[in-house]
Amino acid sequence: MQFPNPVRQKIQAGEPSYGSFLNLVSPIAAEALVVAGYEWLAVDVEHAQWDIGTTTEAFRAIESRGGIPMARVESHDPVVLARTLDAGAMGVIVPHVSTVEQAEAIADACRYPPIGHRSAGSGRATINMADRDRINDELLVCPQIEDMEGVNNIEAIMAVDGIDVAFIGPNDLAISMGLSTSEAFVDADHVAAIDAILAGAQANRKPAGTPISDVAKARELVEQGFTLIDFGNDLRMLSTAASDALAGMKA
Repeated sequence: MQFPNPVRQKIQAGEPSYGSFLNLVSPIAAEALVVAGYEWLAVDVEHAQWDIGTTTEAFRAIESRGGIPMARVESHDPVVLARTLDAGAMGVIVPHVSTVEQAEAIADACRYPPIGHRSAGSGRATINMADRDRINDELLVCPQIEDMEGVNNIEAIMAVDGIDVAFIGPNDLAISMGLSTSEAFVDADHVAAIDAILAGAQANRKPAGTPISDVAKARELVEQGFTLIDFGNDLRMLSTAASDALAGMKA
């Protein structure tokens, strides 16, 4: 584990940090993306077919190339959060956070006493026992805002101690608003919701992040003030590059 966490340092200083999600269930893909320059990678346990063993191997692969390992977990369950952190995640993205109560429970589960109630059991993260005293200060706990209830509660959610980054789920947010995913970042109401999430984070002097797969839009979001930028994922990058190459050869 890297101490201090360079991604945390960058985004708290208002600088963008670029990462990606991992959906191929391939530690080698993780290594390739870090070598390409991605500073952090999030194992997408919510949507891909990772288990705790393959997740741990991905964390090791990311760290072996100098990257920061993170994960999007599958639930708010404190046991899920603790096992993911014990495996070595330096950040967790927690889906479908809509209320202050949910945010408080997540923050409490992710940090050791006296700040929270994370169990002090042994795990990969604490092979070096001295790391336990530093982990609380270096984690990134990122609630993912994916519906209008979360948007309406965003300032209070980001005021919770131990909540570090407002992270957007733009597609599920669009669906919750009765929109299609193609209208994410386009429809005026969706854009207003995105703006509100950023404003709620900034009101608490905390960073905000979002997935995006368009370079021009990513630059625009960075200019707007987003700093934790998830650019695409390994599965989409592979399928897009393969389709483009094949189309070019057949043209």
